[in-house]
Amino acid sequence: MLKNTWLKYTYLTLSAGLVLAGCNNEDDSEDIDEPDEEVIAPEPDDEDLDEDDSDDDYAVSQDLEVWFPKLEDTWIEYEGEGIEYASFTRYPQFAHDDTLQIIESTAGTDVVTVYEYTEDEIREIFVRPETYFRDDMMDTGLSSAQDNHEIILQLPIEAGHSWESPTGSVTEITDVEVEIELPFGTFDAIELTREREGNTTVYYYAEELGLVERISNPGNDEMESRSTLTERSENQPEEHSVTVFTLDDQATELQAVNTTIELYTNEPIRLALTEVLRGQAEGYDSLALIAESTEINYMYLGDDGIAYADFSVELIDDMNAGSGIESLIVQALVNTIGGYYNVEEVSLTVDGEPYSSGHLHREEGETWTVDHSQVSW
Repeated sequence: MLKNTWLKYTYLTLSAGLVLAGCNNEDDSEDIDEPDEEVIAPEPDDEDLDEDDSDDDYAVSQDLEVWFPKLEDTWIEYEGEGIEYASFTRYPQFAHDDTLQIIESTAGTDVVTVYEYTEDEIREIFVRPETYFRDDMMDTGLSSAQDNHEIILQLPIEAGHSWESPTGSVTEITDVEVEIELPFGTFDAIELTREREGNTTVYYYAEELGLVERISNPGNDEMESRSTLTERSENQPEEHSVTVFTLDDQATELQAVNTTIELYTNEPIRLALTEVLRGQAEGYDSLALIAESTEINYMYLGDDGIAYADFSVELIDDMNAGSGIESLIVQALVNTIGGYYNVEEVSLTVDGEPYSSGHLHREEGETWTVDHSQVSW
């Protein structure tokens, strides 16, 4: 449209020049009338300007949670190639104001990682491999497998920005306008390149999705591996397998029952396990081991390798059992909790005090030992 207008303007100008030249040849002294209207070239349309400046208008979000969102109740699956453990799943176990705890499961292990959100960066502050239980790690005091934290993302989010983490790695934002194709669509992403101990890893983060692709040692035919986001399922729980020990039909021995407990984000295992032990969980009504009035006040794995579980006083007051059955019930609880955390010692207390009834008694700090000698497998 702008091109045609300029052609018309040029044509009018040339025509006017020819007319004036002809008049001068006939009578140089004759006055020439000025045109009644001035011809003015039009301003470019706004649409044309928008198209020309579209590349300059692209702005990268500086909101860290846009690129690393605190997803809840979302099952995330990555398909891998190159090495056996390139495929993995992720699930957000606990999401708080300034932290996010994720479990990453591969064919070989489960790794729990806690990320901390600050004003200008996201840090990886806790890592624990071989973790097959669910505890809120910010509440338990368990030690991390790494001494220093890794800076995952840092402001400003712009190409060329780089930083060094206390772990010794160096990360650079190498691109902010990348298109990533996933099975469920194409998304704009940013690219981060991290160097550590001679290894290179490239990460791609997309808005509202988080990590969408991870490439380790790119260009190395022998060591390159790639993990790509392939599926996201919202409103999904995380499944935990728990072996629950309970009394047999004659209440003379213990029997082991495999159960599956579903936990959503921010749900601790103790609440769901309490329902199972009461016989209130769907499909497990025959497992009633404690009274319906009994609560588990807290339950976690300590840094000393001991599982800690504190029950409400109703565990003893509403048990209504003789010494033999009480001993079996307590041993069933110890075996269940110890098995869940894969430890041999359990500190079982009642309202913060050592277990003490008319039949059984423990001193302060004294633990119970997992014992399968009375289990009919």
